[in-house]
Amino acid sequence: MIFLNEEQARKFLAENKIKNCEIKKVAGDASFRSYYRIFFDGETRILMFAPPSHEDIRPFVKIDEFLISHEFSAPKIFAREEENGFLLLEDFGDDTYGKVLVTSQLQELPLYEKACEVLLSLHRLEAPKDIPTYNHALLFREVMLFVDWYLPLQKKAMSLQEKARFKFLWFQLFDLLEKENQVLVLRDYHADNLMILSSREGIKQVGLLDFQDAVIGAKAYDLVSLLEDARRDVDEENRKKLFNYYLKKSSCDKIIFTRDYEILSLQRNIKIIGIFARLSIRDGKNNYLTLLPRVVNLIKLRLATQNPIFSEIGDLLKKFI
Repeated sequence: MIFLNEEQARKFLAENKIKNCEIKKVAGDASFRSYYRIFFDGETRILMFAPPSHEDIRPFVKIDEFLISHEFSAPKIFAREEENGFLLLEDFGDDTYGKVLVTSQLQELPLYEKACEVLLSLHRLEAPKDIPTYNHALLFREVMLFVDWYLPLQKKAMSLQEKARFKFLWFQLFDLLEKENQVLVLRDYHADNLMILSSREGIKQVGLLDFQDAVIGAKAYDLVSLLEDARRDVDEENRKKLFNYYLKKSSCDKIIFTRDYEILSLQRNIKIIGIFARLSIRDGKNNYLTLLPRVVNLIKLRLATQNPIFSEIGDLLKKFI
């Protein structure tokens, strides 16, 4: 873990006319980034610290500026310093979807419908230039986290023959994904990265966080992130309603979109259990292991659908999950 150098942080803040402030850590995430609320003169800001040895703030800035320019609620950037990995951001408060829904489950459907509206609006736009594509190589590199980290956590291993089969079967699935009409994929579009901004109107009521890893890919990906959340259970009936809500209001072909959704559901959840295992083994963040059963269950449910495209990969995965 890399800790904030408070002296450097205060120097950065002072250079941006924030002195005699209180710095209070509010969050970290699965990356090396950490976040701090800055209290000064009756106002607040968020300081994001992304250690330059491990993180690059430029992708965040690029996507943030794109989102704001198209009337989405991404945090305004007040100042930045690439050398030390500092960004001074607008403070959206503490009301994430995840936090509010703990005590107000009845809000799930209307809140998630608003999140779907954000995706529908985003998917009508031409994506920004020079953004990586979610190609076969990247998709496969992610599922290899399952082999490299999840299996060792479970004291299991694949043979060389099984690894070759694993790659072949995934590339077969990736060949089925829609290649046209690709969009900006925010990639971590889930309840802990969505903020409730009630004082705003329309899609601006949804505050967007954690989009620095955005890529160009299939429309279904962020809907999978939203509806198959590793951190909270989405009501099954609501999940079906929201899937149909997006599909009805989009121009997507139902068969193609559903196939993309199912493939990316399996890919994303296999990746996630690999990430959580890595966070435990490499970074000592064992709290992520408590989330594994939910994600493993989502994988099992996907493989139990009897969709023939998952027959062979399902037989292989069931040996290890």
